[in-house]
Amino acid sequence: MQRALVCLAGLLLLLAGAGRAEIATQTYDLTLADCLAQTFRNNPGIQTLRADVERAAGDKLVISSRLLPQLALQEPSGYRAGSYYKLNNQQSGVFSILTAQLSQPLIDVGIPPALRRGRLEVALAGQNLNREATDRLHETRGTFLTVLYYRELLALYREIAQHLQANVTSAQHRLDAGLGTRAAVAQALVQTLNLANVLAALSNQCFATTTRLVELTGTNFGAPTNPMALPRPVGILTYQPVTVDLPAETAYALAHRPDVGFLRTLVATTAADEQLVGAAYFPRLALEASTLFVPPVFQSTVTNNEIRAGVGLTWRVVDNGVLIGTRRQLAAARQEYTLALHKLEQAIPRELAGIADALQTAAARHDAFVKAAAAAAENLQLIEAQLALGQATQLDFLNAQTDLLGVRAGLVDAAFAYESARANLDRATGRYLEFQTGLAK
Repeated sequence: MQRALVCLAGLLLLLAGAGRAEIATQTYDLTLADCLAQTFRNNPGIQTLRADVERAAGDKLVISSRLLPQLALQEPSGYRAGSYYKLNNQQSGVFSILTAQLSQPLIDVGIPPALRRGRLEVALAGQNLNREATDRLHETRGTFLTVLYYRELLALYREIAQHLQANVTSAQHRLDAGLGTRAAVAQALVQTLNLANVLAALSNQCFATTTRLVELTGTNFGAPTNPMALPRPVGILTYQPVTVDLPAETAYALAHRPDVGFLRTLVATTAADEQLVGAAYFPRLALEASTLFVPPVFQSTVTNNEIRAGVGLTWRVVDNGVLIGTRRQLAAARQEYTLALHKLEQAIPRELAGIADALQTAAARHDAFVKAAAAAAENLQLIEAQLALGQATQLDFLNAQTDLLGVRAGLVDAAFAYESARANLDRATGRYLEFQTGLAK
């Protein structure tokens, strides 16, 4: 029974390795820069908002058009006949009359806020795009790092699995030689089976994260010869310490974060809308001209052509509360946006302080694991020397190797935590807009 379980454990590990080899043959290399570029160009959400920026340019023209001259033309024509025209000594037949009216605003207090509102329409769409692009680029980067993390853990755990399998075999040999116990074999076997479950779960998580990376980039990365191929992120998790200057980073974030810019644009937009609505209470003075033209062949019906010019004045005095209600709604919206902006501006320093603490904690963990790795390596060398002298067993050597690999796994955890915190720092300060600008060129 014990030998059957030993064989089963080995079979599980072989299946895990075979599955990994099968997946490896269906992958191809992909860098983080490639992922970010593909996400910015192909992500459906980003593409939709980029189209909204183009739409906002058309809205700008509509909003700011009140300062442009307005020309209206009317040209009634047709055929007339009947006793009415005979009684009035007018000819029956074809008739045509052309009227035109031109109006150019001279004094309109709504023009400045209309121009400002038109510019803000484009800026608002741009800020919305910036916010979505930042979120998606950050998610892509985090997913890329997660794939690297799972891949490195899989490599380390497979090494550990080999040592645990050797430990099972060694325990069985000692039992067969009468030098070991069944409990030792069972304990080593349980460790191997538990790690096999961990390996299977990690493989599934790595596959799911890789497919999510394909979704974020908005394209099928499959190679032409194999459309089902999945990308294989290039690189390893590295520890690159950074120093966070909280006052400088806070100032940079307030100037560059897309959500801060989005709220500021909303506040300015609602303020411009308030002014635009309120402009209807002020007099509007326009230069107006009109003409009436009758072709000579039809001038028997109308005795003269005419041209008129002058000024037109409109002034809304009472509107039954329509404009007042709209202005109050806009004022309430502006106050709500202003409050949200102030809360966000106050939350940014606290968010950056939390990220700085996370970086410091991850750095401390990394340093601790570096020391632990040095101690584990030294212990492995000691056990190896004792094994050569007959003062240690093969089991001691395998356990020392497993301990060293476990510490290396801790180093991977610390590096992943640190790189994730660095990614959060770039997002919290709005630096993904720099990536977006570079990718858009």
